[in-house]
Amino acid sequence: MHHNGTMELKNKRITVMGIGSHGGGVGNIKWLHQQGAILTVTDLRLEGELRESLEEIGLLPDINWVLGEHREDDFTNADMVLRNPAVPKNSPYLEIARKSHVPVEMDSSLFLKLSPTDNIFGVTGSKGKSTTVHVLASLMSLKYAKVAAIGIEGSSPLAALTGLTARDLVVFELSSWRLEGLAEWELSPATAIVTSLYRDHLNTYDSFDEYVETKKAIVRHQTIDDLAMLNFDDGLIRRWPADIPSRIAWYSLGMNIPGDGIGIHRGMVTIFQNRGNIPLFPVEAIPFSSDHEIRNALPAIYFSFCSGVRVSSIRLRLENIKTLAHRMETVRVINNVTYINDSAATIPDATIAAIKSLSERHLVLILGGSDKRLNFDNLCEVIREARIRGLVFLPGSATDRMLKEVASAWRHPPEIHEAGSMAEAVKTAVKIVKSDDVVLMSPAAASFGLFKNEFDRGRQFKEAVMELLA
Repeated sequence: MHHNGTMELKNKRITVMGIGSHGGGVGNIKWLHQQGAILTVTDLRLEGELRESLEEIGLLPDINWVLGEHREDDFTNADMVLRNPAVPKNSPYLEIARKSHVPVEMDSSLFLKLSPTDNIFGVTGSKGKSTTVHVLASLMSLKYAKVAAIGIEGSSPLAALTGLTARDLVVFELSSWRLEGLAEWELSPATAIVTSLYRDHLNTYDSFDEYVETKKAIVRHQTIDDLAMLNFDDGLIRRWPADIPSRIAWYSLGMNIPGDGIGIHRGMVTIFQNRGNIPLFPVEAIPFSSDHEIRNALPAIYFSFCSGVRVSSIRLRLENIKTLAHRMETVRVINNVTYINDSAATIPDATIAAIKSLSERHLVLILGGSDKRLNFDNLCEVIREARIRGLVFLPGSATDRMLKEVASAWRHPPEIHEAGSMAEAVKTAVKIVKSDDVVLMSPAAASFGLFKNEFDRGRQFKEAVMELLA
């Protein structure tokens, strides 16, 4: 996918549909305004519900605000519609725009069209995206003076275009929603990394197959010069190559990959190339505790090695890498009790991985929240086999289902409590916990209702833990 990043936005009439609550939408609006676009911003929510976002945008002159409704005119009398990732792709207003030949863009498609650099790594997957992006950006900055990590929580992809040059590298975290924007314009990044496919977001897709097809947009429009790096350990992704036009490299915690890539051989992180292998360093040099996080670091090691970064530099940078907030983040150790914030675990598989990585310890697990129609059977199974001292449930629609399943899974279940707030959940956990235990907040569910999003949920957990007396 090659282009020169020219698209005149000055005096273009752009309708921005949906402001979003993660902050990225706000940044997109500010950036478009700076480019001299004539903006109409429309959102079904009213001013009161959008207060924080509106305060952040501030009093930018000559924006036309249409709140509490959408008007057909704004979708037909425009040069472009910019759809926020949360707006459904089959919204009748988007259909009206398309029928009137008004291009419907998302920040992801606009970014790829406007980026001065073709050196773009796109990362997608149900889980593992953020760790992969984080480690990739960190290791590739050993080679590039500037690495822009975009698409991560609360950041605006378009704002990241400011100051970007053809010599820079972009690492773009692509949710399935942002991939819809690429699919509409038949765009794929030059390098694609696919981490995992879990049954996530089934409330927004008609079927799991439709969700998988959406994810495939990341590789579908690549060319023979491009590269797709795929997780060999995911059975669904392993079947993808038949549909992929580009070159393929694999990553795996094993050594049986069918071609070029990176894996583990005799305890060593190993590059596999042209039937030869190059051992780099022991797997222990990767400072993560769980298998899936170790696996998520492999693409970064592969690409930095292939770009000519010295192995000793890669290893040193890995040893000093910071763990990500809200992902198995140790908040504090008080009286020999470790408090871990894993708020990014919004699906059962993520919580299962967290529990398994702590299999040596007794746990008090804080979980529950709102429901994305996911299946909790495996989670109940794993909870039953783990060393659970007690379960504390946060309120929400998923909680009611989990409670039923947990109750029927045991004859003698551990202590089960329900809390009305995060502060109450932490206080309850403190009463159950014993020395050397872990209090793990890994909800296995979405955060809507009690919290703004999973990051707010994580912050509230950290605050509650910080208020405990040592």
